[in-house]
Amino acid sequence: MKVILAGLNAKYIHSNLAVYDLEAYAKREGVENRISALAVREFTINHNLDFILQELYREKAQVYAFSCYIWNIYEVLTIARELKKVLPNCRIWVGGPEVSYDGENYLNHHSWIEGVIVGEGEVTFSHLMEVWEKTGDGDCRDEYKKVPGIMYRDREQKVCRTAPRPLMEMDDLPFVYHDLSAFKNKILYYETSRGCPYSCSYCLSSIDRKVRFRSFHLVKNELDFFLANRVPQVKFVDRTFNCDRSHALAIWRYLAEHDNGVTNFHFEIAADRIGEEEIEVFRTMRPGLIQLEIGLQSTNPDTIREIRRVMDVDKVKKVLLQIRELGNIHQHLDLIAGLPYEDLKSFKQSFNDAYSMRPNQLQLGFLKVLKGSYMGDQIDNYDLHYRDVQPYEVLSTKWISYDEILVLKRVEEMVEEYYNSDQFENVLPYAISFFDSPYSFFEALGSDYEKKELFGIGMRRESRYMALRDFCLQSLSGQPSFSMATFDSLLTFDYYLREKAKTRPQWSKEEPIDKKRYHGSKVAARKMHLEPLEKEAFLRLAKDRFQGEVEDVGYCLFDYDNRNPLSKDAAVTFLTGI
Repeated sequence: MKVILAGLNAKYIHSNLAVYDLEAYAKREGVENRISALAVREFTINHNLDFILQELYREKAQVYAFSCYIWNIYEVLTIARELKKVLPNCRIWVGGPEVSYDGENYLNHHSWIEGVIVGEGEVTFSHLMEVWEKTGDGDCRDEYKKVPGIMYRDREQKVCRTAPRPLMEMDDLPFVYHDLSAFKNKILYYETSRGCPYSCSYCLSSIDRKVRFRSFHLVKNELDFFLANRVPQVKFVDRTFNCDRSHALAIWRYLAEHDNGVTNFHFEIAADRIGEEEIEVFRTMRPGLIQLEIGLQSTNPDTIREIRRVMDVDKVKKVLLQIRELGNIHQHLDLIAGLPYEDLKSFKQSFNDAYSMRPNQLQLGFLKVLKGSYMGDQIDNYDLHYRDVQPYEVLSTKWISYDEILVLKRVEEMVEEYYNSDQFENVLPYAISFFDSPYSFFEALGSDYEKKELFGIGMRRESRYMALRDFCLQSLSGQPSFSMATFDSLLTFDYYLREKAKTRPQWSKEEPIDKKRYHGSKVAARKMHLEPLEKEAFLRLAKDRFQGEVEDVGYCLFDYDNRNPLSKDAAVTFLTGI
């Protein structure tokens, strides 16, 4: 018998930890040794679906088990349906969060699915493999009723659900990474806990309130493996990594003490649970050793209460600003539009509050109404309308209209292009200072993009700079304190900060200085760039260090051989008197 575990990832750089967990557990239990073949096949949702179908068909397996998520369920169902046509005797099983909480619906509407693994799958999948080995191509239904944690159809085609599978101990979970050849150029996903102590109404993690942790001696050995192999990035998938502070501190201290200078570790945390002990550990870390993702979602007290969040917003801001001052940790802050009690005015305030926390990335997302979540039970109470197909995204609520959602969609894209790209770090604060709020700036910029029909166009880097410049020229040139010369100098500074452009930008066409004279050699000229800056822009960038030394123009020297390890910006030296 041949069994295929199939994962369809969102991107090539992702890997599917779930299918590797199932494979590793089955092999450790010896089940795989009694079956001719058990294999993992990974694809992405960007692959041609015919290609995936052909590849899976060539396996000629007796069982195909698919890992299902919100981002891949359409592709999984499409491929599995066609696979059943060309291999009518194969068994199709599905598992994962997208089907676990709506298994009856999937079985009733997709006759070619034989069964659903509900919840944690490692033990259940191994038990199923024993059933398939025992019965071969025969009818398994008498055996299925003995397998906890599944849904299937009985002989009368009625959907049956067996008893829940007891939650496993985290120490029983095998470590899946031994041969890294299958993970070349991919992010490695890793978990040290399952479950979440919080009850956020939009999240499925709130269903599993029992938090279980992996013993530190196992975690330490596994971290050593990542460090010894110098893998580029490890993403912890723990839902709230620091819900147990002692657990989180032990791991962060270990990483700080055993840093290999290469590997980056990503954590999703509750920022208001960070104390001075954590800050002191963070202070010792190499820039880029860790990065943090924080789910703010909203700062509206009514919204926070309704979605069952437990959060001290003032503490979150204090912590984020403390970490920002350290200058060595990338912070990613999440907002969700479409939550209850969050109208457009309220969301503007949440956005401005989040912006004031100065995250490296501000992710403006939209509510996904997940099956099995408390939010999904409140559709009528909230007058909540959402897409019927993945990703089940909000369309409107009693507090926010679809027209307003479309405004936020424009804001989202502008934040992504101009804030999260980190390519306008110095010109943005100057431009935003002439608007009522950061939100007002991004909303106006999005409206300008729409009016000029710039959305949906694959814009070159310089074109994005020009679009921002044109917008600010039109919007701000009448304001007495706004200086186009200062704006242009800051824009030019940002333009050269990340990389040395081969040609001058359109708004600054002339070569500013004699390169040979000031770089000293052709080699130095290739590795560096010297740029004159208008006085006010220079003083803003140099933090007023040269206040009495600059008459009209200051200079900055970009060194592309020496970069900020976190932002990848060139090292900059500010000069006068050239």
